[in-house]
Amino acid sequence: MEKNLSEHSEKSVRFFDLMMEGLKDHVDAETFWDAVDENAVFKFNYYFPNLPKEMGKLKYKEWLEENTNSGSSAEFINLYKDLSTPGQTTIIMQYVVRFKPGIPDMNFLSIATVKDNKVVAWDDYLDTSK
Repeated sequence: MEKNLSEHSEKSVRFFDLMMEGLKDHVDAETFWDAVDENAVFKFNYYFPNLPKEMGKLKYKEWLEENTNSGSSAEFINLYKDLSTPGQTTIIMQYVVRFKPGIPDMNFLSIATVKDNKVVAWDDYLDTSK
């Protein structure tokens, strides 16, 4: 059964603000795009029309500018940080994105790899278990 919450909870924030909340202690930046290395690779392990499976920072930024719903918000479900690899932090962020009324909420899992205080890799997964 699809869950569609038309009301945003008090914990819901804009997507990039939420991602920065997860990254904040491990990057030297105030904004999401400043936190991402110029050579970072974003991989999308799901299918959305017109979404490439992989792209660099600039292409992803352009894609988002053309395809983002300004009325959406997001909130964390879980957040895990793996500090076990020297010189690298892996941040696993499970979150729900709430769109405008009439569009079902969607759960995602993003895995960010941080080196030298910059995001160098981003793997995105869609939770299809609902």
